[in-house]
Amino acid sequence: MIDTLAVRRGNICYIKNSIASGASDMTVAYGKSTDEILVGDWDGDGYDTLCARRGNTCYFQKTIQATVHDRMVRYGKATDELYAGTWN
Repeated sequence: MIDTLAVRRGNICYIKNSIASGASDMTVAYGKSTDEILVGDWDGDGYDTLCARRGNTCYFQKTIQATVHDRMVRYGKATDELYAGTWN
């Protein structure tokens, strides 16, 4: 897998599947425009997907598509700075 770029405008994510100029390959509406969006391999399947953070609540998706979340987790305080990573 190779990481590539995405741009977010409001609650729309424009995803490019290659490091190249040009139009996005995929457009996804997810969460609210005020949400913080995190990207990671949340289920260990080798593919990154989206997480919308609203306050201290994180809404996770198993696939990149415009849909409701698959899982919700409350963690920390709404004012905390949140970091994603493989910590183990």
